[in-house]
Amino acid sequence: MDHSWKTDGLSAARRTELRGWALLAVGSLAVAGLLALGLGLSRTPKVQDWLPWGPHFFYRALVTHVVLSFEVWFLAALGALSAMAAPPCPHGDRLGKVAVLLGSLGVLLLLIPALADQGEPSLNNYVPVVGHRLFYIGLGVHALGVALACLRLLPVLRSHRVVPFGIACAGLAYLAALACFVMAWALIPARTDADLFNERVFWGGGHVLQLVNTMILMIAWQALSERQFGTGPVPSGLGRASFAALALFAVVSPLIYILGGDVLGLEHRQIFTRLLWVGLPLPPLVMGLGLAWQLVKGPRDWRSPAFLSLALSLFVFAIGGFAGFFLGVADTRTPSHYHAVIGGVQLGLMGVVLVHLLPALGREIGTGRGVRLQFHLYGWGQLVHALGFFLAGAAGVPRKTTGVDQGLDTIWKKVSMGVVGMGTGLAVLGGVIFVWMALSRLLKPGEGDHA
Repeated sequence: MDHSWKTDGLSAARRTELRGWALLAVGSLAVAGLLALGLGLSRTPKVQDWLPWGPHFFYRALVTHVVLSFEVWFLAALGALSAMAAPPCPHGDRLGKVAVLLGSLGVLLLLIPALADQGEPSLNNYVPVVGHRLFYIGLGVHALGVALACLRLLPVLRSHRVVPFGIACAGLAYLAALACFVMAWALIPARTDADLFNERVFWGGGHVLQLVNTMILMIAWQALSERQFGTGPVPSGLGRASFAALALFAVVSPLIYILGGDVLGLEHRQIFTRLLWVGLPLPPLVMGLGLAWQLVKGPRDWRSPAFLSLALSLFVFAIGGFAGFFLGVADTRTPSHYHAVIGGVQLGLMGVVLVHLLPALGREIGTGRGVRLQFHLYGWGQLVHALGFFLAGAAGVPRKTTGVDQGLDTIWKKVSMGVVGMGTGLAVLGGVIFVWMALSRLLKPGEGDHA
């Protein structure tokens, strides 16, 4: 059985669902962008002294920014991809409608503590949280919505087309990540310290989510390559094998909670780190090398949004991956690495939204200067941002700090953090253009849309 990834001719129900997921994804990214601007200003020398908010806002805003721009944006985009890849079925359409409603409700719930200035922020890895019941409930409701959307993708695992097969593999990996979160929650002893609890609940599943995010990037590369060059970066069989390999590592990860000893122990923590180092690098490297050859061989059309998205996504992601080999213990070289890697995924998803999702809804974006400018501003801004963080980290500036806690006692540190602020401004400006272009089209009623 083969299910094509439909970019036209979607049913009215699927168009409504696709539009709902797209609005949730881009809307969350818009709010995250506003928070990112505040965060960047909060860490920029001199500017931070003029801001009306204090460090407590910084940490709560940091948590909310990460969740919206990293979890909600990526996973809502996965929901949108599922609406285009899942087999046509009335039951699947109803499931999709419920999934969008739950995903949206979850985001609204997790925003309440931050906006109400309640809850203690926890800067744990992968899925930081605000220590408030509504925040946890919101995360859970949103996660359930995405899970319902992904359940429809299981039959697509038999597809011979790379894009729908990759979407199904990403959905399967997401379900495995969710299983890790639930198992960790059940196994961690009661009355565990809140910071340790949050760190270990989200540690294993957070690692698996990196496999999901990598597959989302590879889906973007495959879909945009097919549009730009008429073929994927690698042969079809190799492309499907790359997705299958990542999905396999994800599916076996819940077994670590059964075989990996004490969930609070050091060995359990290290197993997931080794899993990521072993399972993650090769598939995107294979597809990335194939994409690099495509881009070099051409034809190179720098006016094409698909080509720009591919070229900048690959470059920024590769720089971020390379920086990952030079991380410090607790300095800003770590955010340098993941901001560049995440930036690469963002650039790929921006291309998919503009080149595939909006046209599937009958909303074309063209190839004007503004379309091209957003990729350049966001891509190069993220690189400048990451470079500043890397230089600051090499000089000893600690991560997850603001104000005097940064210890900006040398000219080098101050200049480096100034570069971070400049890169933030450029990237936010590119993000603003993208969000405006996408939302202005998504909010305008189109032919065949349902209320």
